[in-house]
Amino acid sequence: MRRLRVGSVPYVNAAPLTRWLETDEASSFVEVVYAPPSVLARQLQARELEVALVSSVELARRDDVRPVADLCIGSRDAVLSVRLFCKTPLRQVRTVALDTSSLTSVALTQILLARAYGVEAKYRHAAPDLDAMLRQADAALLIGDLGMTAAHPEVREVMDLGSAWRAYTGLPFVWALWLANAETPDQPLAELLQRAYQWGKAHLDAIIDAESQRTGIPRAVCQRYLKDVMVYELDESLRAGLGRFLQEYATLREHTTLLEC
Repeated sequence: MRRLRVGSVPYVNAAPLTRWLETDEASSFVEVVYAPPSVLARQLQARELEVALVSSVELARRDDVRPVADLCIGSRDAVLSVRLFCKTPLRQVRTVALDTSSLTSVALTQILLARAYGVEAKYRHAAPDLDAMLRQADAALLIGDLGMTAAHPEVREVMDLGSAWRAYTGLPFVWALWLANAETPDQPLAELLQRAYQWGKAHLDAIIDAESQRTGIPRAVCQRYLKDVMVYELDESLRAGLGRFLQEYATLREHTTLLEC
């Protein structure tokens, strides 16, 4: 039987969902491919992957994908790893460099600045290099492990997009979820992905140790991030947050030109 090709982001937040898929027990069924969210979306659409832990905005951009296994990468408030670094006070931002790795966070940045803060900004794509980004723009969006650890002496204000979304809507946020192409059967995918998550929960302390060592992020930060910030099981509040995001995305897209990766 051909192994299922599963795509995942290479960040700390995905580790509890994917590490079992790398074990000898799973390797005969699954091959894991790691890439940034924007690349995963293209690979899924090209049918190079059966399923991917991909940006939630893909539910609005494509009508031929569906969620699998009721799992996600979510947060109920501050997310720590998706942040907008500003050289000026937030409401004075006029130019924004957007991390080319991102899809959902690129859309969310534009939604929040326009709808929550009344900021009219010009957007451009940029590689995830904070120093270079801030040389060309008032603010820079970074995601993932770099979004959690980056710092710059010129930064005057930092917006955590999870906190800003919570303040704007009162809802949690779904950053990514397992999405499969329409023709991909639910089984054995859903069972394998749920099994991987249950293994990740049972081995979370070991995963925290390994991710801290792999990334150089202090263990205490990894522990807080994976135990207190990240939410992996889709519940009604997260579904409500996802629905609100897709609605906000559609509204803004209808009335303005969104910059997308």
